[in-house]
Amino acid sequence: MRRVYFLLLIFLYSIVSAQFTYTAYNTSNSGISSNNISDIKIDNTGLLWIATNNGISTFNGTVFTNYNTGNSGIASNAIKEIEIDGLGRKWMATQNNGIVLLNGTTWTNYTIANSGLPSNAIKNIAVDTANNLWVITTDGLTKFNGTTWTTNSSFPNINSLKTDTNGGVWVTNNGALYKFDGTNFNFIVQDAEKVVKIDDNIVYVDTNSGMLTYSTTGTLLNTYSIGSSCVGNSSINTLDVDSNNEVWIGYGGSGLQNFSDCVTYTAASSGLPNNSLNVVKTQNTNTIWIGYTQQGLVKAVPQNATGCWQMISAGDYYSAGIKTDGTLWVWGSNSSSQLGDGGVIRRNAPMQVGTASNWKTVSTGYDHTVAIKTDGTLWAWGANRYGQLGDNTTIMKTTPIKIGTATNWKAVSAGDSHTLALKTDGTLWSWGRNYDGQLGDGSKIDRFIPFKVGNGTNWDKISAGDYYSVGIKTDGTLWTWGRNANGELGNGTNVITIYDGSPKQVGTATNWLKISAGGSHTLALKSTGTLWGWGSNGSGQLGDGTTVSKKVPTQIGTGSNWIRIAAASGESVGIRTGGTLWGWGSNYSGMFGSGTADITSPTQLGSTTDNMMISSGSSHFLNLTFSGSLRTVGANTNGQLGDGTFVEKNTLTSIACPSNCAVPTQLSATNITSGTVTLNWTAPTPAPGNGYLYAYSTNPIVGGINGTTTSTTVNLDNLLPGTTYYYWVAAHCATSQTSWIPGGTFTTLSGGTGCWNIISSGNDYTLATKTDGTLWGWGINEDGQLGDGTTTNRATPTPIAISGIWKIATAYNHTVVIKTDGTLWAWGNNQFGQVGDGTTNNRTTPLKIGSANDWVSVAVGDYFTLALKANGTLWAWGHNYYGNYGDGSTYSRTVPTQVGTAADWRSIAAGDDHALGIKTDGTLWAWGKNYDGQLGNENTTSKTTPVRITMATNWKSVDAAGDHSMAMKTDGTIWTWGDNLSGQLGDGSRSSRTSPGQVGTATDWKSFDTGRFNGIAIKTDGTLWSWGSNEGGEIGDGTGISRLSPVLIGTATDRKTAVAGSNNLFVISNSGFLSGSGDNRKSQLGDGTLIQRRIFSPIGCASGAVLRTDEVSTQKDLLKVFPNPVNDILTVSFDQKILSVTLYNMAGQQVLTKDINDTKGTIDVSSFVSGVYLVKVNAVNGFAKTVKVIKR
Repeated sequence: MRRVYFLLLIFLYSIVSAQFTYTAYNTSNSGISSNNISDIKIDNTGLLWIATNNGISTFNGTVFTNYNTGNSGIASNAIKEIEIDGLGRKWMATQNNGIVLLNGTTWTNYTIANSGLPSNAIKNIAVDTANNLWVITTDGLTKFNGTTWTTNSSFPNINSLKTDTNGGVWVTNNGALYKFDGTNFNFIVQDAEKVVKIDDNIVYVDTNSGMLTYSTTGTLLNTYSIGSSCVGNSSINTLDVDSNNEVWIGYGGSGLQNFSDCVTYTAASSGLPNNSLNVVKTQNTNTIWIGYTQQGLVKAVPQNATGCWQMISAGDYYSAGIKTDGTLWVWGSNSSSQLGDGGVIRRNAPMQVGTASNWKTVSTGYDHTVAIKTDGTLWAWGANRYGQLGDNTTIMKTTPIKIGTATNWKAVSAGDSHTLALKTDGTLWSWGRNYDGQLGDGSKIDRFIPFKVGNGTNWDKISAGDYYSVGIKTDGTLWTWGRNANGELGNGTNVITIYDGSPKQVGTATNWLKISAGGSHTLALKSTGTLWGWGSNGSGQLGDGTTVSKKVPTQIGTGSNWIRIAAASGESVGIRTGGTLWGWGSNYSGMFGSGTADITSPTQLGSTTDNMMISSGSSHFLNLTFSGSLRTVGANTNGQLGDGTFVEKNTLTSIACPSNCAVPTQLSATNITSGTVTLNWTAPTPAPGNGYLYAYSTNPIVGGINGTTTSTTVNLDNLLPGTTYYYWVAAHCATSQTSWIPGGTFTTLSGGTGCWNIISSGNDYTLATKTDGTLWGWGINEDGQLGDGTTTNRATPTPIAISGIWKIATAYNHTVVIKTDGTLWAWGNNQFGQVGDGTTNNRTTPLKIGSANDWVSVAVGDYFTLALKANGTLWAWGHNYYGNYGDGSTYSRTVPTQVGTAADWRSIAAGDDHALGIKTDGTLWAWGKNYDGQLGNENTTSKTTPVRITMATNWKSVDAAGDHSMAMKTDGTIWTWGDNLSGQLGDGSRSSRTSPGQVGTATDWKSFDTGRFNGIAIKTDGTLWSWGSNEGGEIGDGTGISRLSPVLIGTATDRKTAVAGSNNLFVISNSGFLSGSGDNRKSQLGDGTLIQRRIFSPIGCASGAVLRTDEVSTQKDLLKVFPNPVNDILTVSFDQKILSVTLYNMAGQQVLTKDINDTKGTIDVSSFVSGVYLVKVNAVNGFAKTVKVIKR
């Protein structure tokens, strides 16, 4: 899709004018023997053998050596053709002097006088794989096996000759094509002028009306007619196929053409010396040799061959490129290790992937990357939840892994979560997600290894969209398959049928040339240079001047000079002949350089004419120039532009060619305390111009918390006591970044006791009690759910005016607690009466509900509350639309209402709109909403009264959140059911369940809790495990990668309590230390910052007396702490003598103290981790004040 659409168009010389550098060799400026060249061959040493009308010339790139009748044993100077056999022997066809053989240094001349050759006038020669020589003369076809000459004279008018690798001999005679099997000439087709080439079992035939291709078995592959294909005219003088299977045609009057890319180079458009070419011979992929009748030998080299980059690919929020030295570089988002550097930390500058220098092509998807090396092997890394890497697993890979053993991969395209690829034999393969039939295998079964699609061997180009696929066959026909919600398939509908899971032809046109599939729209070019589009068009991404989606291919404008296209999520870019750059569609990132309004028609971007290649990602695109220079523009929040910043760019920004960067050495960890450590390393030589990146985590995958510094040391604080951390350092040079250098591990010291006791986390807010019985809250408070008397969000724990708390229940936006005296209290949102005070008025402070003092358990859903009394009765109030109470009704109540008469309820749980309960006999019951099977009764029908779940009688505890449920049995097993889109069931899949399924096989679970998208649990050995969504890092494993099964978090064995919020997890240790992980955009972690935490980070016990803060200094006391925010040096001044300054992190841990003894002092905080700090200033006369400061 937006990943790379030029992997099939990789070779950079196939663009527009001025893209070649031409070097001419003639008799005036070089030692070549003649300007009249009739043939060129290249031996296995790379030496050119050139047939001329003045003998043979060889050329080693520097010196010409000539062989003629005057200086060698060659019998004639008029050489028409040269062939090199498998033994290295050179066979030469003369005009009227028979055949000349050069074997080593020995010359031999075969004529009618000394051999069985029937004539000395040679038309053509060929050698086969058995090293036989084949000759055509006016007497027919002659074979020479080294000993015997055999002539078949039945066809005296043969005018062209080629051999295939299977022993077949192909000729044209009297305007017809034949294949000679050693005995008979088998007719193939009429209107055949000459056989121009046989390569890779494809026979290329020039005709009066264009060109035909056949398989070597005689099957017609394609018909290319003048006017409806790329064939320029009927005078195809010469044809060659390069090492990348690109077809090059030399015309007699129409110049040089890259037939595979349908781009023609002429004297007028590209500076070609002459438009009538005798010979075209490719050497590797960077050089084309051209022979003329009068202009001699010309070497054509793509201008960018000596530049930095040779290809590019833009993924959703990351980018990749291959340099001309074959090295692969990546940058941008790394949430699923799609950069392949072994970690999950984003990069804002190019970083080399490994050390390999033989990368050929790369394709970047949503968060997985696939690439092919020059040896034809396939490699993949990154996200793998649907098997899109093809390694027969669903496990993410952090570095490139080889896929299978095949060595004939030709092209690859990565979609959102599926992959397409072509082999050199023309077969199509696919793997990964297949929910919409995007794999094309006729099923909806995900494939974990490459799967062959059908039996076709004529696939030419592919492009993977988000959830659909597009392909072009060698006959120029267009095919689509997969999702069709927006007309992506171009078949005239937006209806998905069972037939759309297999490739289906779109229309009848046979001149489709290029394709680019975006999120849900496709761009395509025909061989006529016209631009076409179909699919989604809400942002004008089709470019037809409207925002109306198109269900069939629709021509965009009338231009016929489009040569490059790239489609992304909602935007499109293209290049026209002349090298001009154009863009249209979504423009919210301003990447088109004209505000942020969408553009519905192609609009020229700037005035440059050197644009050669484009690749578009999600709101950014990459642009490669003829010289191999890279330019980027658009969104940059993940560093996807690669310019060393995270700043959005609205104009094309040049990215310097990255060079290898020396890595730091001698990493060490010193000054280790319970909450701090100093990391040290030795600078490389030369030292990196932009400093260093560092990271530390409780997981061995590079991730966790990271930062940058210009120093060779960094002080880490806010660490958990008694915890083992891994750490890494990388260098950031002027143009690149290095791979991560591991430093090993360090373990913080044990640190006394904490203060936290009970905790409950809801939707972005949390309530917890300290061991002194006080209640504290932090996070979102828009409805007063914290209970502090305000609706102000709190970034740090804030005291709530209630104590003696026994149990806490939080949910979407209201809170209910039970005190140790058995009374029930509630506050927060009360839209449906869920507070239970008989009103629907929100409450911002704790309110006692009723007078009962025998409440023993409470659970809250989105807008309803359940509670149990000591007598085993169940009570409910608040929202009841889905039968949330379980009393058979669906109307709401605003005060606690008893549910039925049962008095044997033991425990309860509530999800968004469903409820569960365990009775004293160990049976499990459920009621309420059941759209995702969250009730566990094997269906999706909602219930207004309790239904029993399974026949088990050993249920111990139960919990619920969102639309899923979790329970534990007395045997220590955990069971889950309901919605599983984020893997919150922990069963290794993302498939929802309508009945309880066991989580793994463990039988030693001690306690658990479930959030909206996660599960968290503690085992009897005190270890912590979590699973589910990890987009905000909430699992706490340092990666940000969702986990479908429980993963061990750290190595600590002192976990006491674990709870899950909507996007956060919290843990209290046996010592009372509280830590949290996950999203923190709303300060829901309570650490005083907005910084997301991918590992568990401490939430301190700071009391208001010690660390009460004033956001700014008052004029009254004249205390100044500046600048704020601060980067390096913090200044403190006062009108009285300052005795000392102490800095604390937001966990309440002291990180620095400094004596001042003056009215002004400075503190160096340059090595501190970015975040919020508390600066306590102690002055004479008992003055003490704490000010909050932000360290950038």
